[in-house]
Amino acid sequence: MLQSFVNTLASPFIEIGILVVLLLAFLLHRKDPRLAISGISIVRVLILLLIFFYLMFVWSSAIRPVLSGISVFGMFLINMMLLYYLILARLLRPYHIALTAMTQAPEKHELIQRVWETGKRFYYVCYAGSSLFSGANPFHFLHEMAADRIRDDIRDTLRRHGVEQRMLSLSTLVAYLKNQIACDTTLPADFQNLMLQAIDDFAKHPYIQEHTNEFLRIAMESPEDLTFPEWTAKFESCSKSSR
Repeated sequence: MLQSFVNTLASPFIEIGILVVLLLAFLLHRKDPRLAISGISIVRVLILLLIFFYLMFVWSSAIRPVLSGISVFGMFLINMMLLYYLILARLLRPYHIALTAMTQAPEKHELIQRVWETGKRFYYVCYAGSSLFSGANPFHFLHEMAADRIRDDIRDTLRRHGVEQRMLSLSTLVAYLKNQIACDTTLPADFQNLMLQAIDDFAKHPYIQEHTNEFLRIAMESPEDLTFPEWTAKFESCSKSSR
């Protein structure tokens, strides 16, 4: 049975048929209106198609059977590469959809979870080959690569949609502090109520809101512009004493 399957794949006409099916799948994927980015490089596909047509020409004009067999094997490899790129593009679609949905309500845990699920699936397949030659544990390599790339994608997507500034504000900071206090079971109830009231009193003043949001904006965009007079004074005093 295996031999008959191999013989079927060794037929050049089967390889040409597989190529036609893959090209139709590529076209349908690129025409999907839900996709802002198809994830398919036209230049890469065209280069592979040129190589495929060259191998097909060699097969049709080759006199030696060995050259014909090598050409068919090359056509098979081209189809496998196209299939791999198509799988990556299909995995990229739900990942981009999840990233876009996250920008609408970044505080929802289920949306963030969906981003991580689809992102890990995409990057695991994307770096599967590289993990085998990384010199490290392939599973650890895949996990670290996926985690780094997903974090970068989340940050870039939030910045591109203008959500990053909205997330780094006094209101989100207050919500985070309240959540931490409410989840800490070691704190007495009276102390929790006192801290929550103190946070509310601190955050409700317009002056505090304005300058805290400005501080967070500068810290995110250009942290080198932040000045701390007490740190500068200590640094100068230490410099003078060392002299």
